[in-house]
Amino acid sequence: MGARKRHQPRRGSLAYSRRVRAKSMEARIRSWPSRSITDEPKILAHCGFKAGCVQIVSIDDREKVPNAGKQLVSLGTVLVTPPVLILGIRGYAKDYDGMRAEFDVYAEDIPKYISKEMTFKNKEGALENAEKKIKHIKEIFAVVAVSPRAAGLEMKKPYIFEAMVSGGDIQKQFTHVKELLGKEIKIDQIFETGATVDVAAITKGHGWQGTMRRWGVKKKQHK
Repeated sequence: MGARKRHQPRRGSLAYSRRVRAKSMEARIRSWPSRSITDEPKILAHCGFKAGCVQIVSIDDREKVPNAGKQLVSLGTVLVTPPVLILGIRGYAKDYDGMRAEFDVYAEDIPKYISKEMTFKNKEGALENAEKKIKHIKEIFAVVAVSPRAAGLEMKKPYIFEAMVSGGDIQKQFTHVKELLGKEIKIDQIFETGATVDVAAITKGHGWQGTMRRWGVKKKQHK
């Protein structure tokens, strides 16, 4: 890339990039852990809202760097994570065209602020039919919802998304989510303190800004 002295991986994409708003405020997770990370069933996702920013003062413990042993000031984002409500269970079976939803089982008592946004109604014998199809299921997902008002926001519409369940076999995962139907779970029931997690979010967007602002490209060295 020009007269760079070091290798610099390219940023962004050469494809046409439209300047449009995101279709949804719910971030899309394209891949989940491919293996069981625990022996017991566990839900792998939670939801949080940005509450503010802080400055973090730390000591650089890296060796062979100019700032070794010195104080570093970095930015940090504060998230508020209200409890999420388990609305239902969705089982996916493998088809010739990929994964497809095989069954849906929902909780009996859905709060009004959720039911008026989307209908969650079980078909007759939904739970019994789901248990019969367990042997064909490859993945179990929990249908969860979170209310922005629980985080102190003025938004009324709840966020509804799917969270993968991992650990144990499919039967254990199904039973685990079935026992949680209609209940709220907190973030400490999913993640451990001090653990490293992956975060997916929707940015505020940068409008008609240029390549450097939108993709994080650095300026090339001057001649």
